Amino acid sequence: MIWYVRNISVRLWVTTLLVIPFCFYVMPGVRQIFPGMGFVLFALGVGAVCYGIVDFLMHFFGRKLIQKLIREAEMWERAAIHNRSQKKYFQAVRIYDSFLLSPLSVGKINTRLTGALARFSLTFDRENGIFRQAPIAYLQRNLWDDTLAALWLKRLCTKGAVGDQEQDLLTRLADIHHANMTLVPLLTRLFLHLERLDFAAKQIYARAMEDAQLQKEYGKKIHLLLKESLQIFDDDAAYPVQNVQPHSISFIDRQKVSDLRKPLFTGIRYLVRYVWMLLVSGWGFVRRYFGLVVMRIQTENKWRVYLKAGALGVLSLGLLVFVYNTISHLQKSKAVDEVEVIIEKIEKKVPKPFTIQVAAYLKQSHADQYLKVLKQEGIAARIKKTDGGGKTWYLIQVSEFTDRAAATAYGNQLKAQNLIEDFFVSNT
Repeated sequence: MIWYVRNISVRLWVTTLLVIPFCFYVMPGVRQIFPGMGFVLFALGVGAVCYGIVDFLMHFFGRKLIQKLIREAEMWERAAIHNRSQKKYFQAVRIYDSFLLSPLSVGKINTRLTGALARFSLTFDRENGIFRQAPIAYLQRNLWDDTLAALWLKRLCTKGAVGDQEQDLLTRLADIHHANMTLVPLLTRLFLHLERLDFAAKQIYARAMEDAQLQKEYGKKIHLLLKESLQIFDDDAAYPVQNVQPHSISFIDRQKVSDLRKPLFTGIRYLVRYVWMLLVSGWGFVRRYFGLVVMRIQTENKWRVYLKAGALGVLSLGLLVFVYNTISHLQKSKAVDEVEVIIEKIEKKVPKPFTIQVAAYLKQSHADQYLKVLKQEGIAARIKKTDGGGKTWYLIQVSEFTDRAAATAYGNQLKAQNLIEDFFVSNT
């Protein structure tokens, strides 16, 4: 359970780090296309897609790395350098126990790794914790692998230590391989040693008695074991029959009512127990993890280096976030400036065909002098050069207007202020 929680938590953490900046950066463009799109809904959709991508990439690289280590271990195994082979297998197991592999797609790589560990363990008689459990874990998923099953049964006959897991696996192997004459002698020897009399054992005994060599070797032991079991159950006095009076039949069968209540209470009890175990396991994992981290930081110098590197990494991440926010704000202000420029261009394109003509001169110097006087009074005036009557005229025009009425009103205002003597509205 802790392994599943750890893998999912790491994937969620990586997904969150990737999704939040991405959503803030992309959301303005998305809202232009989909104006009603909410940020939470968009973030959840992107998070689901990103979680799938992160899960696929982690599992892909983890699986490739485990396969590479298994190939290297098998290479050292063929070269008879067993210590290096064992080291590679240990590295593969550590990667398998890390957060890289996906809990939903671990079946194939589990079979590949446990199979390699089981073959190495049974071939070179490795008895430490990982290699001891590997054959059982592999055979529980691959009961039809009779070659590896024969190696495991031979080692079990030699060691003689049979626990609950071994007993269960022996039963399952006997149910499947009761006709396999390679495994039947080994199963017969183990069942006789354990004095088993269940159906799986009797099926193996019957198959062994059909073979002449096995009957010669194990026939007496089988007959003796079966005879002793029959003697135990032949004594009828040990099991007296009691007179059972029929129960009175009532309108409501209380037993059935209680039978209906049991599944409900059982389900609630198991649900509460599961939630409690999950909380206790999570709290224990957090305590052990942080305790181990604190202890290693206090005892080993290299962990202090890792801690400093982590702190620098956090500061670097904060700096990157600050730079990203600054750049995004600059881009927003730049966009606002561009919009303002576009608005100004649009305003300039609005036609203003009317203007006020207040004077006309044949000499440009006179026109320039009058233009200077108007500008000193704050009037937006200009000189327009035109030809008429065989002469060149310099016209003094004031401002621009969209209609004749606005131009006339402005001209009357200037005339009332004695800034001009007279005027007429010209359509330029």
